[in-house]
Amino acid sequence: MVPDERRALILRAAGDLFSQRSYADVSVADIAAVADVSLADIAAVAGVSVADIAAVAGVSPPLIVFHFGSKRSLYLAVLDAAAAAIRAGLDGLPGPPSLDRLRAGVRFYAGYARTHRAGFLSLLRGGQDVAEAAALVEAFRDELAAQIRAAVSPGPGRDDGPGPLTLLAVRGYLGYVDAVIVHWLALPEDQRDQGSADMIAEVAAGAFAGGLAAM
Repeated sequence: MVPDERRALILRAAGDLFSQRSYADVSVADIAAVADVSLADIAAVAGVSVADIAAVAGVSPPLIVFHFGSKRSLYLAVLDAAAAAIRAGLDGLPGPPSLDRLRAGVRFYAGYARTHRAGFLSLLRGGQDVAEAAALVEAFRDELAAQIRAAVSPGPGRDDGPGPLTLLAVRGYLGYVDAVIVHWLALPEDQRDQGSADMIAEVAAGAFAGGLAAM
């Protein structure tokens, strides 16, 4: 197996496990077992150089990998890959900032969650145990919030940006969308199939527009 294929395999296995369990409850050995690769492969993908450390410590590389952080590096790689994929999809949406583009963004976001369930759930749960993950997830949410603020900005020629109530509404909207999607993903398959990314986008955009109108 070539390195890129091995990397993708390990990231998929790690994303699946991190979407089901907390960071603390997933071991490197678990990831290796699911991906059917060695602990040394995990070390290589996570960017952890274990050979020198093992030589100095007088222990085996797998023991260093297990105890000294390759899981953390791999966890961050899983979160970063999911954030990058969502970011690229949202950035590629056509048209200027508007509620229609916002609706299209939710449609893509929900569609990504449906087809990449493990990566999406890993991203939402990131940061509960790892400070670097919390920073990564918070920065990503700041990007999403900025895109939503742009969609409801006054437009060119005006400098009165969104007020504090709008900023609160944006953050609340993000939480609302995430909660709806997580609930949708948790439904039995026959019930989940009764919904769609389009339906979630319509409901979410309607809720946001109604909240703005009430301000």
